[in-house]
Amino acid sequence: MKYKVFSFISFLFYASSIFGQDNTIHAVVTGNVFNLINKKIELVLDKGNKVMETVLTTEADDKGNFRLEGELPAPDYYMFKLADGQYINLVIKGGDTVKVYGDGKNLFNFSNIIGSEASTQLNEFLRYNQFYSAKLDSAKLYLKNNPGQEQVVNQSFKPVFDQFKGYRQRFIANNNSSPALLATVYTFSLEKEFLSYETVVKQLYSGFGESPTAQRVYKEYEQNKLLAEKNKPFQPGSAAPDFELPNPAGEMMKLSDYKGKVVLLDFWASWCGPCRKENPHVVHLYETYHEDGFEVFSVSLDKDREKWIGAIAKDNLEWNGHVSDLMFWQSAAAKLYQVSSIPHTVLIDREGNIIATKLRGYQLEQTLKSIFGH
Repeated sequence: MKYKVFSFISFLFYASSIFGQDNTIHAVVTGNVFNLINKKIELVLDKGNKVMETVLTTEADDKGNFRLEGELPAPDYYMFKLADGQYINLVIKGGDTVKVYGDGKNLFNFSNIIGSEASTQLNEFLRYNQFYSAKLDSAKLYLKNNPGQEQVVNQSFKPVFDQFKGYRQRFIANNNSSPALLATVYTFSLEKEFLSYETVVKQLYSGFGESPTAQRVYKEYEQNKLLAEKNKPFQPGSAAPDFELPNPAGEMMKLSDYKGKVVLLDFWASWCGPCRKENPHVVHLYETYHEDGFEVFSVSLDKDREKWIGAIAKDNLEWNGHVSDLMFWQSAAAKLYQVSSIPHTVLIDREGNIIATKLRGYQLEQTLKSIFGH
């Protein structure tokens, strides 16, 4: 599925192994759960690697009233668990009494938490995510049984996905730096939504950094960031992928033809307003540094050959490196360089390695000054 969001409920709480210092807190959880078949109630910590630790236990009376009280390892996330395995998630910071009221037949969907707004918000998001995940699973199942319908399924599921993203965005805005943000962490695609994931993790850590779980999530984020940077294409120092496209005369030109020069690979189009506004500055830089070994290799995302050639002349783009396959966003070079918006630039050194990407205006000018010394 194109619109992939990871289910969260089944692996929500991993407690960090960081319990070196004494952060114990005194906890009081009281309330009432009706429709109980078994009166046993526990407060459980999932320590990761399938290790579950029961930290407090009690039995409700015949009316479902209960009281859990004692010492907990740290301010953290805990599972309020019934004997049949049902549970809800509690944020317990210590010092306050948290009250839980619920239905023993369906605790997850029918429960009310008093004294911990973060717990209330966290479980509210998890309930919505369960609803969304059910729709996602249904779409996946349909696609599995009808593999030729991917485009249709993606189009029909897009409004559902957009609605989920809108809800998640509002939730994050309304719960700035709250422990409740943990519920959203694993709903992001690290490939497509890393910046949003990063923002949420940093907010979570700033608001509940004393939590071993928040500490673990932050360390996990740091590892993910290193991995993302390592795997990210077009990093400084990496080789610029070569390609070949025709110029306006139909002659084939390669990027590698410019090896030995400092090259600005410039993705643009005649129909792109920001590109046209940037062109005079690129012309100025070309005229300033061309004799020092600076070249511009322009790749147009045009569809109309005459408009492409007309824009070259009108903007006085005097360099020889102009190529295009006139394939618009399907341009082979644009796909190779994962161009999703223009103008898009890649500055390449004399050995054919990438110096930087997306340099424009003042930043591009200062970089060239540092390279050529004037």
